[in-house]
Amino acid sequence: MLKFTFLLAVAVGVNCQLESSIVPTTPPYSTGSPPPTTRPPRQVITVTNGETEGQWGPLERCPKGARVVSYQTQNELATPRFDDTALNTILLFCNDEFVTNFTSTAGFSGDFRGIQTCAFGGYMTSFQLRVSPAGTEADNTAANDIRFKCSGGDEINGLGNTGGDWGDYSEVCDNGICGMETRVQPYEGGIGHPDNTALNDVRFTCC
Repeated sequence: MLKFTFLLAVAVGVNCQLESSIVPTTPPYSTGSPPPTTRPPRQVITVTNGETEGQWGPLERCPKGARVVSYQTQNELATPRFDDTALNTILLFCNDEFVTNFTSTAGFSGDFRGIQTCAFGGYMTSFQLRVSPAGTEADNTAANDIRFKCSGGDEINGLGNTGGDWGDYSEVCDNGICGMETRVQPYEGGIGHPDNTALNDVRFTCC
């Protein structure tokens, strides 16, 4: 009986030693707190006059360390007696060595206008959208044009459509614009939905 009690005590002692040597893998932060490696949320700039048809496309960005310095739009110019969509696509150009360009969801109609660029050394920091609100025209067109302010204080204007009105400028990305998401209504022409609007809204991510 004494021998059995001794062996049991030894076994318990060994087990306690093993348990005390285990290194916990749980990060040393309190419940509900984010891990130390969690990045702070990126600032997103928006305007209040965008329209709501369509879905938001993917976030696309400049390469790391680059920011947006130029843009180009695809516009369907006004055509009487036909369904107009006005602003369809926004293409952004970065200041990396490859002059990377990107868009989010693209539209489906129109021609690309001239490229607009900030003054040398400048980069785009805020934007303004020209919109024809739904219900104000027989042929709704939503977003018609877009323009930007640059870090040097200059404003670069698009070569888009003239329908609707300019809204207020967005907040400012102090370190420049690096990413974009567009809200585009996909083509649904024909009976039941003859009034297409293409690009309805856009938002930009700061560097």
